[in-house]
Amino acid sequence: MEEIKWFTAQVQACEPAMYRLAMSILSNGDDAADAAQETICIAYEKLHTLRRRDRFKPWILRILTNECYAILRQRQRFLESDALPEPEAPALSEEHQDLWQAVCDLSEQLRSVVVLYYYEGFSAREIGSILRISEANVKTRLSRARKRLRELLEG
Repeated sequence: MEEIKWFTAQVQACEPAMYRLAMSILSNGDDAADAAQETICIAYEKLHTLRRRDRFKPWILRILTNECYAILRQRQRFLESDALPEPEAPALSEEHQDLWQAVCDLSEQLRSVVVLYYYEGFSAREIGSILRISEANVKTRLSRARKRLRELLEG
């Protein structure tokens, strides 16, 4: 019973991060909610595989990333990539809407590292673990994203 309470508390603490990451990848609120729900179910079933409880957030976000990519693969079977909807903005103050819009205009690869680094506060090493890419690749994507954001916000 204590494990269920702990798991529930951890999931509740991670919900905003899960939604932001899912939105950054899927650009659709319904799909993001589906991915989050499926992730929670998978995480509960696989909780015994979590080695360190202090690593719960990166662990569940890695599961979420896998679920998001599975949804994208399914979606690609039915839609052309240019027919995808515009990403929905999270609840942000008006002054941050322009920045969020610029982040949404980034490619999915750049957008996901920006969300994990700047919005969720993960290190490059942690992001690499979540997205299953090298730390150097994370840093390269962050650099490219910063450059592209500067271009978008100045233009």
